[in-house]
Amino acid sequence: MSYIICIPSYKRAAICNEKTLTMLKKNNIPKDKIYVYVANKEEYDEYKKILDPSLYHKLVIGKKGLVPQRKVITDSWPNGKQIISFDDDVKLVDLKMAGYKSLDAFFKDAFEECKKQKAYIWGVYPVYNPFFRKGQQKITTCLNYIVGAFYGYINRPKLHKIEPVLTRENGQKEDVERTLRYFVNDGIVLRFNRVGFVTKYYGSSGGLGTFEERMKPMLEASNRLKKHFPEYGEISTKKTGMTEFRLKKIPAHTTVNKTRKVTKRNNTKNNKTMKQ
Repeated sequence: MSYIICIPSYKRAAICNEKTLTMLKKNNIPKDKIYVYVANKEEYDEYKKILDPSLYHKLVIGKKGLVPQRKVITDSWPNGKQIISFDDDVKLVDLKMAGYKSLDAFFKDAFEECKKQKAYIWGVYPVYNPFFRKGQQKITTCLNYIVGAFYGYINRPKLHKIEPVLTRENGQKEDVERTLRYFVNDGIVLRFNRVGFVTKYYGSSGGLGTFEERMKPMLEASNRLKKHFPEYGEISTKKTGMTEFRLKKIPAHTTVNKTRKVTKRNNTKNNKTMKQ
């Protein structure tokens, strides 16, 4: 099954055009795979004027708010559809350290790896800095933060257990909640730690607001996550005052991973027997 790319965007038509859409074109991603989701008819008309029609396939009216918009996207596509979500301001995806020849090749490999590992979501390293990515394991299956600015998933529109609920109101930490819900349900999330990308997490416009506007909602969201998922992470505060719900790196516990562990243990026993 082929993938599609969905870009939720709000009040940033020029940014969407200049960054994510242009980046995808530079990476030779066919325009017929690309859908831009906006909040309402007013936004639709504005985006229609500004977006270059050669950069995307369809402009879709969804709902205002990041979590509701993501649900619109999920509900718009059938079960099993391979969906990639991008923020509207992704300037660059760096594949050099990961060894992929093209963005298309990476997307296809990421979904294939999901099938092999019985995972339903994949992500990339949440910051661009190559120094941080260099020493990372290429792919991890443990509980690792899947950043919402760029990730892929195999669609399951009727599985409500994986939908963000605690962060639905203001959208803060919605990607942390999504990571947790997928991990709790599936026992695994995939992260490609040598793939990085360039984006601006706290811009002056957009659906979630500025950094200052998000401080209080971030704290509230972190507290909700801690209350609901106490054994999966801890609240921490950065020097900037930003609150995080830092996830514990709990090992994956799918059937595939359990089988591999058993096989590894058996191989170790056999090796010891042979040495004796």
